[in-house]
Amino acid sequence: MRPMRIFLNDDRHVMAKHSVVYPTQEELEAVQNMVSHTERALKAVSDWIDQQEKDCSGEQEQPMAEETETTEEGKDSEMKTGENPTRTLRGVMRVGLVAKGLLLKGDLDLELVLLCRDKPTISLLKRVADNLVLQFETVSEDKYEVIQNIREALIVIKSTKEPPLTLNIRLTSPLVREEMEKLSAGETLTVSDPPDVLDRHKCLAALASLRHAKWFQARANGLKSCVIVIRVLRDLCTRVPTWEPLRGWPLELLCEKAIGTANRPMGAGEALRRVLECLSSGILMPDGSGLYDPCEKDASDALEHLERQQREDITQSAQHALRLAAFGQLHKVLGMDPLPTKMPKKTKVETPVIDYTVQIPPSTTYAMPPLKRPIEEDGDDKSPSKKKKKIQKKDEKSEPPQVMNALMRLNQLKPGLQYKLISQTGPVHAPVFTMSVEVDDKTFEASGPSKKTAKLHVAVKVLQDMGLPTGMEKKKK
Repeated sequence: MRPMRIFLNDDRHVMAKHSVVYPTQEELEAVQNMVSHTERALKAVSDWIDQQEKDCSGEQEQPMAEETETTEEGKDSEMKTGENPTRTLRGVMRVGLVAKGLLLKGDLDLELVLLCRDKPTISLLKRVADNLVLQFETVSEDKYEVIQNIREALIVIKSTKEPPLTLNIRLTSPLVREEMEKLSAGETLTVSDPPDVLDRHKCLAALASLRHAKWFQARANGLKSCVIVIRVLRDLCTRVPTWEPLRGWPLELLCEKAIGTANRPMGAGEALRRVLECLSSGILMPDGSGLYDPCEKDASDALEHLERQQREDITQSAQHALRLAAFGQLHKVLGMDPLPTKMPKKTKVETPVIDYTVQIPPSTTYAMPPLKRPIEEDGDDKSPSKKKKKIQKKDEKSEPPQVMNALMRLNQLKPGLQYKLISQTGPVHAPVFTMSVEVDDKTFEASGPSKKTAKLHVAVKVLQDMGLPTGMEKKKK
């Protein structure tokens, strides 16, 4: 029983630390607003460039690529770049912390990748940046500062209000990697690059960040406790200089490999300990197994940038942290005060739920704990388990008709409506989806913990606007 008590105590400490480092709702909304404003402005820039080329060549204009909806399995929002091969700007993708959902409190640097048809040039970068200033004035009332960084092959967008967010738009093209692969295969190519083409290594790094985001969404997002452990370890890398070289892609790979190879799902405390065990085993050492990078065609070690002394220091620090965790002092590793040890049994089960709901809007996924209260307060002789089943059955019976009634009524009145996913925010364990629908030239938006619930809320808004019953009145009465 002792190991189980230790893991439960570790879970409490890890989740408490996670709730501290997780961004506030205001910070997440600021990030979402800036990213969505920039995406819409880039869409307008793409249309403007295409219209100019259309006027010159007489070709028919094609719409810019838009993001596809994120699947329920956590796969990435992938651009339909192949459908618009003739456009100069083929699409924009979210990468880095925004795409992976790893933002911490105080993270102010965001990233987007702008895919181009041809190899991006200095003239194209300046053209996009200059027009981006004009488009921001039309898509948003917020003021943004646009800076051209030609050396780094990116456009920097800075918010003029709090929090002072910075968004880097990296220009790249798939042609850069295709050309490099052909050259490495020994093929003879006749390359006629423009004289002002952007740095090839910067473009390759942007393409690599795209592959990293896709891999992370497919492999790590659906892995229990993985994203939570990565967030906590990212905070450790910030607080402890020894761990700083491991921050980023190597840390994400390491956590996915350590947690994903377990024979069962693990809680946050046990998952963190497994990562520490992996590091303590010497995987970082020069004679260790290394860390295979799955996003590169050729076999490569994601830890090759680490120096020998850095490898030894991180390994020694992980071993010390593992000893502290083994003796019930994980709070020292996390940089926090120890939590009270004497707690009611039910509080231990409900602690993760409380931590989640503090950071995100209410979610139906975590609606079960409040159902325990009427069971304790009721003085009947009936079994509590039977009462719990009855309450669950009532919820299961009451919720689906509400969803179906609202959507069915709207679809009968307005058949053929198309619901679009506007955004997805919040952590992986409880995302918040925003859906929209256009009815009679009016756009309605609503959010919910799932796409289905968000559609319901949109339908309710439309019916209320039309002055029709929504199906929710009975529940309110």
